[in-house]
Amino acid sequence: MYGDESARTRTVFGLSGDAELLDLLCATTGQGRIHSVFTRVVNLLTPDGLLVTLAARDGGDAPRTLVVDTPDWTATALTAGQSVTFAPGNILLAPGSRPLRVTSTDARPWHPKAPSLTGFAPGTLARVSAQLEALNQEFGPRGGMLGPVPGAGPLELAVARALDAGRAALLTALRHGGGDAAIRRGVLALLGLGPGLTPAGDDFLTGLTFVAALPGAAPTGLVPAVRAVLAEHRGRTTDVSHATLTEATRARVRAELVDVLRKSAEEDRPPHAPVRRLLAIGHTSGSDTLSGLAAGLHLEEELRGSL
Repeated sequence: MYGDESARTRTVFGLSGDAELLDLLCATTGQGRIHSVFTRVVNLLTPDGLLVTLAARDGGDAPRTLVVDTPDWTATALTAGQSVTFAPGNILLAPGSRPLRVTSTDARPWHPKAPSLTGFAPGTLARVSAQLEALNQEFGPRGGMLGPVPGAGPLELAVARALDAGRAALLTALRHGGGDAAIRRGVLALLGLGPGLTPAGDDFLTGLTFVAALPGAAPTGLVPAVRAVLAEHRGRTTDVSHATLTEATRARVRAELVDVLRKSAEEDRPPHAPVRRLLAIGHTSGSDTLSGLAAGLHLEEELRGSL
C-alpha cells in the first residue's frame, strides 16, 4: 500500500472509535497533517481539514476520536506540521526512518447513547443536578468554574470573576427568554475564557450545550446560538475546543459525560464512580464540564416549571 516503506512500517491497531469517524476513515484518501502532539493524544487534520484525534489506549471514547493500542505517544517522534497520508482504514504517520501506520479497520464502533430528557420525572433533574454539583464541590479541583485556587494571583482572580459573570449572564438569558442576541452575548462571554487546550468557559459550555441538544430539552435557543458564535468567532478559542463544542451541539460528547447522565437516569443514588472518571480528565476540564451539565439539568427543571 505504501511502497518500499511497508517493510519497515510499524502498525498500531485501533481498539475503538467514534462510529462516524470510522465510517469517515474508511472513505478518506489524501494528504493531511499533524495538528498537535501530546503525551496521550495526537490531533490530526484530514485532507478536508477536519480535526480528529488519535488517543492512547486509556484515553476514553469521544467524538472524532480513535482509541489505539499504545500506552502513549512519547516514543514516536511525531511533531506538529508533519504530513499524514490517509488511505481507506489506514493512517500513515512518517516520523524519520520508522513510519507508523494506524489502522482502524477492526476498531469497535462507539456510539454516544445519551438518555432523552423526556423520561425524567418532575423533580428528578433538580435532584440529579444537586447531587452532581455536590460531588463536584467535594472532589473537583479549583482553578476553573469552581473558583480560583487558594492564593491565586490577580490574573487568575480576574478570570474567575469573568467566568462567574459569563455563566450568570448566559443562564439568565436562557432562564428568562432574553432572546437570541442575549444568549449569544452569554455564549461569547464564556467562549475561550481560561487557560489550557479547552478553556474552562468552553468546558462549561460543552456540558450545558450537551443538555440543550438532547431530545426533549427545553432551552431550544442555546444550540443555534453556540453554532452561530462558533461560526462568527472562529479564532476566539482553540481548534480542539471548537471541535468539542461543535460536536456538543449534536449531543455528541465524551463517553465519561454520557455515562454520568445515563447512570444518573438509571440509578436512584449519586453516580460516584462515573463522576470520578469524568473529574480525572485534564486539570479542571472534567470538573468544568460537570458544572455545565449540572447547570443544564437544573435549568431544564426550571424551564419545565417544576421549580
